[in-house]
Amino acid sequence: MAIHIAGDFALRRMRPDDAPGLLAVCSDPVVMRHVGDGTVLTSTQVENWIANSAGNYSRVGYGSFIVADPVDDRVIGWGGFVPPGREALPEIIYGLARNRWGRGIGRRLARALLDYGFREQGFARVLATVDAGNHASIRILEGAGMRHEATSLESGVPVRRYLLERGAWLTPRAQASA
Repeated sequence: MAIHIAGDFALRRMRPDDAPGLLAVCSDPVVMRHVGDGTVLTSTQVENWIANSAGNYSRVGYGSFIVADPVDDRVIGWGGFVPPGREALPEIIYGLARNRWGRGIGRRLARALLDYGFREQGFARVLATVDAGNHASIRILEGAGMRHEATSLESGVPVRRYLLERGAWLTPRAQASA
């Protein structure tokens, strides 16, 4: 079942058979350089991620989703929310295969995720953290209406923290400008 379908991507729940496609995206060091600790994922890590997401769907109703090509359902990335844990708020996450960069998909993906989080999940606020050197992701977050709140060091790396309130997202003015 698709969460969102646009002209150039579909967003749906992860399935075990997505592991090879997700691994192809997550084993690209250029894609992963600003994700987590900056290392590529192994097949075991990808399989665990998919299993954890299935658990999150059952436990909290959301998790990580596959970003798929709407024509052939091929994995082109991921997006979703990390449930509160280390952070007190749901945190938006996303990533795309390099061959999909520069097409505006990231911004449309972030907007679709935020809309899903606020309208379908009823989130009051959404958090995003991004490596301060990841200028493309900063543009995506700011273009989707998220506001920079603070910058801190995490493991010696400057990390920018963004927040967006449900009320701000749901106002027509915010929708028009984002």
